[in-house]
Amino acid sequence: MEASRALAAILRTRIVPIIRTASAAWAEDLAGILVDAGLDILEITFTVPDAAAVIGRVRKRFPAVLVGAGTVTDAAAAKQAIDAGAEFLLSPALSPGMVETAHRHGVLAVPGAYTPTEVLTALEDGAPLIKLFPADVGGPAHLRALRAPLPRARFLPTGGVRAENIAEWFAAGAAAVGIGSALVGPGERAVDAAAVRQRAGVLVRAVAAQQASD
Repeated sequence: MEASRALAAILRTRIVPIIRTASAAWAEDLAGILVDAGLDILEITFTVPDAAAVIGRVRKRFPAVLVGAGTVTDAAAAKQAIDAGAEFLLSPALSPGMVETAHRHGVLAVPGAYTPTEVLTALEDGAPLIKLFPADVGGPAHLRALRAPLPRARFLPTGGVRAENIAEWFAAGAAAVGIGSALVGPGERAVDAAAVRQRAGVLVRAVAAQQASD
């Protein structure tokens, strides 16, 4: 999928579920649960063991789902993710090597930023979407403060986003949100399918309610 189509899908769905698990098997289990719950975008972080292989298997299993790679911090990891079939790349930092590699291969790059200087750098590098990380440090007020002088920037806050505060993030101007532990649950050693389905359903309904009110 070309970068523009991946961006459009993220902006339409407005949730990027983050799969960050201690094993490849758990990551694949979680992918299946999230897709069954109605989510059609998945981010598999490069902190997952054998992440590239997981991305490849998930893409093959769910060809209609947009699958990307997270925590991609350099060019080598970016190339590995793209070769595995990742359709978008995210980083917690500006990661110029990741951005350049993604651009060269026509893949959406979402660099991370927190300060105005970092946001401007990302914009100058052509980022159509910027991961605000760690979002929970400054909260929605920080996003609102960044957008005031930089209204052309589109943000994907990640860190601390939950069903209970998702409306606050969208009200502050988030284009989409990244959600990890609010889905998997803090401290879970393996995937609790029932709990994940319940959390995913709550988040999907929260976003649908927000879209209906926009």
